[in-house]
Amino acid sequence: MMELSSAKVIEYTQQILISLICLSILTLFIYLNHVQPYYFIDEVFHVSQTLQYCAGNFSQWDPKITTLPGLYIITTLILSPLSLCNIFYMRCINLLGTFLNLYLAYNILKQISISYWKQRWSSWIKLIVSCNITLFPPLFFWHFLYYTDVVSINAVLLMLLLHSHRKWKLASFIGLLSMLIRQTNIIWVAFIFVEHIFDLLEHKMSKPISNQEYCSVSYLKLIWKKIIEETYHGWKSFAIFIIQLCVQLIPYVTVCVLFVIFVIWNKGIVVGDKAAHIPTIHVPQLFYFSIFLFCFSWPYMIIYWKDYFKFVSKHWIFASCSLLLITIIIYFNTHVHPYMLADNRHYVFYFWNKFMGKYRLFKYLLVPVYSFTLYTQFRGIEHLRFTTRINYSSMVCIVLIPQLLIEPRYFIIPYVLYRFFIKKPTKWQLIAESMTTLVVNFLQFYIFVSKTFYWSDQLHPQRISW
Repeated sequence: MMELSSAKVIEYTQQILISLICLSILTLFIYLNHVQPYYFIDEVFHVSQTLQYCAGNFSQWDPKITTLPGLYIITTLILSPLSLCNIFYMRCINLLGTFLNLYLAYNILKQISISYWKQRWSSWIKLIVSCNITLFPPLFFWHFLYYTDVVSINAVLLMLLLHSHRKWKLASFIGLLSMLIRQTNIIWVAFIFVEHIFDLLEHKMSKPISNQEYCSVSYLKLIWKKIIEETYHGWKSFAIFIIQLCVQLIPYVTVCVLFVIFVIWNKGIVVGDKAAHIPTIHVPQLFYFSIFLFCFSWPYMIIYWKDYFKFVSKHWIFASCSLLLITIIIYFNTHVHPYMLADNRHYVFYFWNKFMGKYRLFKYLLVPVYSFTLYTQFRGIEHLRFTTRINYSSMVCIVLIPQLLIEPRYFIIPYVLYRFFIKKPTKWQLIAESMTTLVVNFLQFYIFVSKTFYWSDQLHPQRISW
């Protein structure tokens, strides 16, 4: 009998590992549903609304729900024909979505490893990274509950994958669907739209772009030079050039226009509970995100610590002004949403009440930490195309700064995209990231299961989540 080739052995080993991971997730899902069989926080709105849809009552709407009904429609289309409209099977939608995240993340990494870094990653690296993204604690926590987070990121990742395969019309349609699940996903449609513009312009370049030009402001100069060159061919030729670009951008433009029409008609982004979700200017959200990013991606960011201190010593005036600016922003622009102080079922409640809100100076002690994490955050993506870095940073600002509520769930998609952008990891970084992911997941579920308390107006025990 012929021995199996090493490639076949690796393939079979990976298939067994994936099967074990999926089985473990399924087992955890069943156990957590046994622990928490009743509504958990916002599920009371999501489940009730879906039950209305399953019953054919599409005119009924709970005014406390802030998102569009994409999740409820998808669930109803799947479960209603099977007569399975109950909380357990609704949660199964997110279980399936978690498995889908693993598939999507793996295939996106396959594309990225070829397209961006010009080097192929081993199948083991792609598998481990995609597992870490799937099991990313603030995302993975919601796999056993009926929330919008898992299905929302399913749609965004599917849009990214389709776009990478140049299926722009289908990608834009999925982008529209993602917007129906969570309105803020329009920002990631816009992100891809901007990337698509520069991809098309770059494709028309007659000469290859060097890596140094690709990652610096010189890239913008080359793009502008190309546009100017097109004008030299005459206005007719230039008009054809612009029309060709616009035709290829129509799918994404259509989705963005539809969103603008919706916002004008709705007189805002959120559908319900508008009084509690008024857009504001909350710049410290960027600082919170940088620390959040570091907590889960520290193996990829800590490597720049020497460079940070060299930068500070060399550019001490700029560094001092940056620290002063961060301090001023914290002093004048730190906001606290009433929900955050009133709900002890979230980690942020405890962090704020025991540290940030309890000690007036504590938030200023974090200024050097913000400085370091912001520096390493930008260093971590310095290998990307210059416009991609600007585009990503701009979209993160747009999605986070208007948010008054400090909510880790708002950080999930910015984090996942950042994780895709990171260069090929080393062995120790993969191990450290995997251990961090597993430890935090263990702790979060241990706390969820073991730490219970009661509210006077609630029959069932309350638990702690993100």
